[in-house]
Amino acid sequence: MEERKKYFKGLTRRDYIAKANEIIHREGIEAVTIRRIAKEMGCSTASLYRYFDSRDELLYYAELGEMNDYIRRLNAAEKHWRNVWDIYVGVWYCYSMEAFRKPEAYNLLFFANNNTKLRVSIREYYQMFPENLELSNRVFHEMLQTADFMGRDFEMCRKCIRSNAIGYENAVSLNRMVCLLFKGYFKTVCDDGIKEEEVNARVRQFIRDIEDLVRMLAKDLKGYKAYQI
Repeated sequence: MEERKKYFKGLTRRDYIAKANEIIHREGIEAVTIRRIAKEMGCSTASLYRYFDSRDELLYYAELGEMNDYIRRLNAAEKHWRNVWDIYVGVWYCYSMEAFRKPEAYNLLFFANNNTKLRVSIREYYQMFPENLELSNRVFHEMLQTADFMGRDFEMCRKCIRSNAIGYENAVSLNRMVCLLFKGYFKTVCDDGIKEEEVNARVRQFIRDIEDLVRMLAKDLKGYKAYQI
């Protein structure tokens, strides 16, 4: 009985996720291995596999914590939004700022896995880490109701349609072009890397490109001139 207790040690799913996140913050994602976490937590690898199918699944949940900075950024930014274009461009600004700063995490969360998983995983994450519930954001949770990456952007486009700021056909074009534009920028960041001091300039460039598309396709700019960065 004592051997079995030591073998599994009573650790929870949350404990392993917190340890993996700690290692990622300290040394990067490549430093996380099942064997290392088992050693540092004084348990067997079998104990981890009771809760996670693979290292990739553990990493996925560990990286969910990186969404907190995105939510904080949204909460701060939306205080200054005045119209639907502020919202549309502002959400992309907040998202790209965090995605370009943490490309490994955002690639894992939004592109390497089936997007359907994100909504369910976020709910489970907050159940395990209820202290982060204060970071809730209405826009963020509305977007999570749609599993597909382009679908989430189109939910924001729908707000613009309902406000008579853009026609449906042009909204479809905006959705397609902005999502593909982001993927191009993001792939460059993933492939070539980016220094922390370069992130702001890259994001500003991306936002200017979005604004060019908005000005070209919008029916009514609603007084929007430029995103106040």
